[in-house]
Amino acid sequence: MPLSFRLFSVGFSFVCFGIGLYALASGILGKKIKAVPCLIYTVYYLLANAMIYAVIAVLEVTMGIFQYANIINLLNGTLGNLLHAVILALVLRRCLGADFWQGLAAAFLGNFIAYTANSVLMEVTAYYSPTFGGMYLYTFITIYIPYLAVLLSAAIVVPILRKSSFYRYFSHLFSKKPWAIGTLSFSFVLMCIWQVLTFMYPDTTPGIGYNIFFFALIVAALFWVQFLAMYAAGQDKIRAQEETIAQHQAHMALLEELQQEIRAFRHDFTNLFSGLTLQAQEGDLAGIQDFMKKTSSYFDEKLGQEIQQMDGLNNIGLYPLRSLLTTKLADMRKRGIHSALEVLYPVDTKVVMETEDLLRGLGILIDNAMEAVPPTDGTVRIVLLQEKTELYIAVSNNYEKTPELSALSQRGYTTKGNGHGTGLTSYRRIVSRYKGCVTRTCLKDGYFVQELRLPAA
Repeated sequence: MPLSFRLFSVGFSFVCFGIGLYALASGILGKKIKAVPCLIYTVYYLLANAMIYAVIAVLEVTMGIFQYANIINLLNGTLGNLLHAVILALVLRRCLGADFWQGLAAAFLGNFIAYTANSVLMEVTAYYSPTFGGMYLYTFITIYIPYLAVLLSAAIVVPILRKSSFYRYFSHLFSKKPWAIGTLSFSFVLMCIWQVLTFMYPDTTPGIGYNIFFFALIVAALFWVQFLAMYAAGQDKIRAQEETIAQHQAHMALLEELQQEIRAFRHDFTNLFSGLTLQAQEGDLAGIQDFMKKTSSYFDEKLGQEIQQMDGLNNIGLYPLRSLLTTKLADMRKRGIHSALEVLYPVDTKVVMETEDLLRGLGILIDNAMEAVPPTDGTVRIVLLQEKTELYIAVSNNYEKTPELSALSQRGYTTKGNGHGTGLTSYRRIVSRYKGCVTRTCLKDGYFVQELRLPAA
């Protein structure tokens, strides 16, 4: 058989596997399959595997390590696949904006599905195929068909995953660190199971039960992952409902406080108006003007801030965002922190950032501002400005000690002592997932200002 045909067959197998891995990982994450990142990863997979197998072949010839073939296959199947999975996760993050750890777990699961389909069909075709006089036909059946099965399995599995919204549940497995570690570990074990079994039982002969077992293992693994994901999603939903109830209570408390302020103002205004009547009867114009000035400032002091905040909250059409701000404003009132909310125009346009990430990011900025204000006369200002092409958000706070802007980009930087400093790191990680999002940090008029610009979806 010509060397060119052999090289073409090897390259064909690597290309099929690379495309299949990318498609499966993208489907698990719920991302669209795009040509450019698929091409990038496939070219990498082809070149990397060609280099690895060339090195192994040279070592076998020069050093005579044929007796260690099982060990080499085990290492290549675990460490080599781990490297390929890491590269695939980086490609998914860079080109599709996927989370790295979710992409890594998806790469593990995709490798398990692809390798299972390929290995089972390769064993079956090699075992059951009759001996042909033409080696080309035999090669097509025993090599080309098993690797084409990788593409076929991706074409079957990916639509099923999309239709079942598997990616929504899958993402919930990474909402907590223990869940994320468990998911990564479980996915890695699945990826390595074939290599471990081959190493431990090298003389296993495939049969019908053998094949059914491993195909059932794919279904069981995906169902198990989805079950865990649905459980985690259920816990997150319960927690979100509890937070919503707490936000409703905070909103009602704000309304009740505003109502009490109005009642108190009405009582005070009645007394003040009585004095105004006497001044009017006496023709005291200067006194009346002074009274109107004091009454205006009194009104702003008593009710202006509360009414402005209520108007701002009513301008926010995104209910989860309104609930978050209501809770934070109520928390600031309890702490004795002066707060100001400015929402000049209705905020109802969807942005490129997912709502959950928007709430987490804005929550981090507000929490940091609340913790950074001086012990007395602390002030936090929140501005939301909706434009046609973007949503502008600014959170600012006064400070006691001037922050070091150059140190803010350092991981774990904080002025609050040990146990803090992870908020801004998480915030930057959230923003980095979305293209077009712009952040800016500055000091202006005695305030530390954090700005975020989110393009409209």
